[in-house]
Amino acid sequence: RGTMSHFYNCQNPSEPQFEAEVGTPAQARKAGADVYPSVTTVLGIVKDSFLDEVYKPRMMTDLAREHPDLPWASLAEMVYGTRPHPKDGELIPSHEFGTSVHGTIERMINHHVLGIDEHPGQSCWDKWASPFLEWIDDNSVQALGCEKIVSHGGIKIAGSVDFIGIKDSRIFLADYKCRINTKGKAKRYQKDCCQLAIEAFMLMHLQKLPYLPKIRSVIVDCETAEHMHYEWTDEESQWGIRVAKAAANLYWMLRMEPIVKQ
Repeated sequence: RGTMSHFYNCQNPSEPQFEAEVGTPAQARKAGADVYPSVTTVLGIVKDSFLDEVYKPRMMTDLAREHPDLPWASLAEMVYGTRPHPKDGELIPSHEFGTSVHGTIERMINHHVLGIDEHPGQSCWDKWASPFLEWIDDNSVQALGCEKIVSHGGIKIAGSVDFIGIKDSRIFLADYKCRINTKGKAKRYQKDCCQLAIEAFMLMHLQKLPYLPKIRSVIVDCETAEHMHYEWTDEESQWGIRVAKAAANLYWMLRMEPIVKQ
C-alpha cells in the first residue's frame, strides 16, 4: 500500500499512537527513542523476487507508456491495479478499494456488535463487509475490538490488528485482504502470515496470555464480495514470528541505527 513508511510512538506501550508526520527513519530518529517502525514497514525490507523484480517494474513501464503525462507517484498508486468504485464505476487504486472495505467492516462491527458508535447507515461497500459480520454471528465469535495497535519494546515495532475476537474461548486475530482472481480460494501470501503472527506474539506479551492467539486471513474477493477464511497453523505462525523478528532486526540495523552510513 503505497511507498510510505509508517511509524508509531510507543512511549505508552498499551496505547501506541500513529505518527502522521513521520515518514522516514531519519524523521523517526528525531521524533524520539520510542518511535518504532510498523510491522508492514519492517517486512517491506524483504524483497519478493517476482513482485519487486518482475511485476512492479513491468507494470510501471506499461503504465508510464499508457499515461506519459502522469507523475511517478500516481503511477506507483496504480501498480497493484485499479478497481471500479461500486457507486459510479470510476476506477480507483486497489488500495483505496481495500481501505474502504476495511473502514466499512470496522464501522459495522463498532455499531452492530460492540455498540460503541452510531449507526453507520447504508453504504455502497456493505456487500463486501457484511459477510464478516455474518461469520461472527454464525460462529459465536465475541468481538473484542477493531484496529487495535500492538507494540513490543524488545523487537521495537508496532502494528495495527484489523480484528481481535474470542472463538472457542480463546483470543484470535483476523486480518482482511481484498484480492482479485481468488477462484473461490483464500489467496494468501507469506507476508500475510508474518504480519499476523508477529501481532499475535505482541498481543500475547501485552495481555500476558498463556498461549499464542490463533491467526486467520480473511480474503475478500473484490469482484464477487465472497469471503474466504484461512486459519494459519501453529507451525506457520511460529515461522512468521521468526521472519518478522529477523526483518525488524535487519530494519533497525540498516535504517534506524546504521553504523555505516549511506
